[in-house]
Amino acid sequence: MSASAKESAAKGAAQAPDPLYQLAEKIFVGLAARVYGTLAGTEQRKPDPKALAAYSFKLAEAFEQAYRETDRRKAALEAANKAAVKLDEVDLSSVFQSAGKP
Repeated sequence: MSASAKESAAKGAAQAPDPLYQLAEKIFVGLAARVYGTLAGTEQRKPDPKALAAYSFKLAEAFEQAYRETDRRKAALEAANKAAVKLDEVDLSSVFQSAGKP
């Protein structure tokens, strides 16, 4: 692999968009297609694309927040927390005491 190909691959990995951005982008594309793609009612005033994009991000954030509040997601987080090892709660003093004695 050439040096430029490695650089572009590294840039692509470092600049991967987050899921919220991807969701907002999908919402924006869908809204823009409906708002700007309709031929009927052309006398209606169309919203500013930047305002539509901001609205898309608000919708994506609301969707993410609602998803986090679902029972299924709460149960998955609770199960993950129970399965996680909390190193600050582990007492290793007996291990170190027995290791010090020959």
